[in-house]
Amino acid sequence: MEKLNKVIYSKESKTGVAIQIFGVVCFFAAIPLLHTSTKSNSPALYLFFAGFFSFSILLWVIGSYQRRKFSKLGKTPLTLTPSVCTIGEEFKCSIEIRKPDFNSVKEISITLWQRRKIADDEYRNDIVWESSATPNINHVDGKTILDFSFTIPHDKEPTKKGFFSNNKYYWEASFEFVESMQSIKRTWEIPVKIKQASQ
Repeated sequence: MEKLNKVIYSKESKTGVAIQIFGVVCFFAAIPLLHTSTKSNSPALYLFFAGFFSFSILLWVIGSYQRRKFSKLGKTPLTLTPSVCTIGEEFKCSIEIRKPDFNSVKEISITLWQRRKIADDEYRNDIVWESSATPNINHVDGKTILDFSFTIPHDKEPTKKGFFSNNKYYWEASFEFVESMQSIKRTWEIPVKIKQASQ
């Protein structure tokens, strides 16, 4: 039996942390280079270490910036009802924003993406179809809840993310607004399936 609803966290919730983790990995990868360069007294290895070290610091700074940017709005979980969207049937979503009297979001975008292989180890993401929904804004207990509903047209592709597939399809709900001259965006990947034929 299909679950009644599903809580989805935004892609942006992981971005800053992922960049900082990669920065830490680069930093630890640079330590053996420093050890080798001090033993061999090689200027080239010193330069290589300096480049690796600088790159790791840059990643840490970028990650910190992304985390500060993310904290302006917080986690913003999206609750999807039912837990999987069915093409041709209405689904409902609510987005929780831990800010009172928040009114910056005027529309939610619904986007179908195609990720296709164009060369060895090279992929391209293209928008296949896009539409929007107007949220109903509710202020409850110091939070703002954005409620909206949407029906995906019958002729659209469901989620297809097979590991060996050269053409993958995935769906996203998103919004974007500007605050203090800074663009704030939230994106959630939503599962979409084809309606099963009646037995």
